[in-house]
Amino acid sequence: MPRSRSHLKLTSPCSPKAVHKVISRFSPEKKQLVRSIGFGGLLELPLHRKVGHRFSLWLLTKVARDATRAQSAAAGKVAGIPFYPHDVSIVFGVPSGGRPVPKKDQVQGLVSDEAKATVRGALGLDEGDDSRLRILHAAKHVLKKRFRRGMAEKDRAAFKVAFVVFVVENLLAPREVDSISLDYFMALRRPDEIQTYDWSEYVIRVILDSACQVQAAFAQGRPVENLFGCILFLQIFYLDNLDFGREKNLLHDHTPRCKAYDYDTIKKLAKADRTRYRDGGLRSFGRKSAREASDVCYERSITRCGNHVNGVVVGSADGGEQDGHSDDIVFTDGRVFNQKILCEVCGDVGMEDLVMFCACGATVHQYCSDPVVLDATLVEWSCDECQAKQGNAAADKLSAEALNRKRPSHYLTEITVATNGVSKKACVQKGDQEEHFA
Repeated sequence: MPRSRSHLKLTSPCSPKAVHKVISRFSPEKKQLVRSIGFGGLLELPLHRKVGHRFSLWLLTKVARDATRAQSAAAGKVAGIPFYPHDVSIVFGVPSGGRPVPKKDQVQGLVSDEAKATVRGALGLDEGDDSRLRILHAAKHVLKKRFRRGMAEKDRAAFKVAFVVFVVENLLAPREVDSISLDYFMALRRPDEIQTYDWSEYVIRVILDSACQVQAAFAQGRPVENLFGCILFLQIFYLDNLDFGREKNLLHDHTPRCKAYDYDTIKKLAKADRTRYRDGGLRSFGRKSAREASDVCYERSITRCGNHVNGVVVGSADGGEQDGHSDDIVFTDGRVFNQKILCEVCGDVGMEDLVMFCACGATVHQYCSDPVVLDATLVEWSCDECQAKQGNAAADKLSAEALNRKRPSHYLTEITVATNGVSKKACVQKGDQEEHFA
């Protein structure tokens, strides 16, 4: 590779800073409209002063289409770690599943007049106003408009269209620096149906196109100047799947994952993953290895079930408002804890998805224990008192005295399991043994 590549001036239309600046000032009514179209997770997007372009360039050179999927499927790998459309929903809390957003080659020159008219009408543009700068300026104007007496139905529809245009072009799937891709306009014809499209798949599709363009340029010895696609997704997904050590790994205890990754966090973790050598003059990464699949909340996780990690609910994928934590902790086999659980240390419900249970009935948050427990399951942890009684014995060999001890009334006392319509007392299966909670 030519040495000049290390001195390339890279640009990208992907600007999470622009998105955050606008959505952080939304009124409650506007936030509810964002949630109504399935994009609520973006309300959790933190401030990014900028996006590391050299890190993004390296990631794009490491992206490959997933050969195990059908050629038309939007799935790939980055540095060997597989990613799928649902992973975009986990990172950003945007719609996954549903109808595919029309592909570029299917609609080029065929975008209906109805779709164009809908978008132009929502943005207040005249026919022929197709420049990227003009469209984004108009979309931003619609999003920032204030309504003292509430929004009329026409205003709501215009807001939905403007929001999708703004976040697609500034974050989720920007394709060009000076022009707008019209392909997704077909999915905006009916604003009330925006959430029925698979926007996550669309994001992956554009990322794969971007990686293909970058790699083709390198193969032909051409300079790469523009990085399109959602490079922020690649950064968050890649770093969130790396093993930085038990003390430094971020817990996958909530979604959207973008909430845990601001600019400083990404910069710090990317620096830890940087290698000492350069690849053809380019800054190189890849020092860390991937986390175990069972330790992450993404599609590749072998224990994933809905929004569960290691059997425990990790949050709302759409980033909707939650009043505290859910009363239910749902296991992958269908069992549900349906009572509030109090931590013995802090005395509060706190983060129920991080509660550890001892066979004697003790309950402690992972982050309240001393030392802090970063990786625990409901059947592996035992309290200090039980450990003292058993010496070095494991939690599944607790004495009958500890197992039969009566719990305080504020602790979880029962789990209900429905099997063929019959309610049974709950237990946790471990190997060939059953350990009862009550």
